[in-house]
Amino acid sequence: MKLYIQNFSSYVEYDEESHLKKVLKQKYGLDTRRQDSFIHLALYGGMLLKEKIKIDEDDELYVTSGVGNIDIVQKTNTYMYEENQPLKLFDFINLLGNTTSYYVAKALEIKGKNIFQISDNFTYINTLISIYASLVNSGKNAIICSLDLSSKPDEITKRVLGINENQEIVSSVNYQKLSLCSKDAIAMIEFDANSCNKNKIEHILPEAVVLTRKNSKEAFFETILSYKINEAVEVKEDKIFIESFEDRYKILKLKILK
Repeated sequence: MKLYIQNFSSYVEYDEESHLKKVLKQKYGLDTRRQDSFIHLALYGGMLLKEKIKIDEDDELYVTSGVGNIDIVQKTNTYMYEENQPLKLFDFINLLGNTTSYYVAKALEIKGKNIFQISDNFTYINTLISIYASLVNSGKNAIICSLDLSSKPDEITKRVLGINENQEIVSSVNYQKLSLCSKDAIAMIEFDANSCNKNKIEHILPEAVVLTRKNSKEAFFETILSYKINEAVEVKEDKIFIESFEDRYKILKLKILK
């Protein structure tokens, strides 16, 4: 399967205090009321992409995440089960994954297919597979938002993802506009639905970038592959990426076109 990248945006948040709500309101004129940090992160990445490329109203939108809006889950658990408080209306709304994709679609003025999906392994590639299958039928283009929010405290996120307690995790949002057509594309990604064992990848290990959630020397987030692709496109470097989960591996190849 091949998809062509028309453009991209990336943002990694290393500071604990986020100023995105203020930026979204002052720079982009977005109404951020009743929204939380997870939604703000998604919106900011979307606006960065909108600055770089035209987004059509019939583009398909896919928002994907490793653990979703875990902050609101922790918040809800605290005041419902520890403080015996009722669930607040807008907290309930923000618990729903498609709330985030609704706000992103509204900000980007997209009226096409709108999907939110979570996968705890091979998150980004799994969503690419869904996008490819949809575009083959629709003939349209797609926007993918890969979104991970580092919760505070981050113990639950690390436990869910199976990450060492000493591993640093950060918040990040990465977008790409994708197409089946190579016209005006800046890069191409090639992948498939199959995973393999280590024996199958031994021959390409010396030239590949291996992404693993365990013992990583850099800050980690579940959809880090999307960031690494954008990073390579930025510096115009062909790459082979291998993403691992337990004893299974998936390969994605990136080729720079311009």
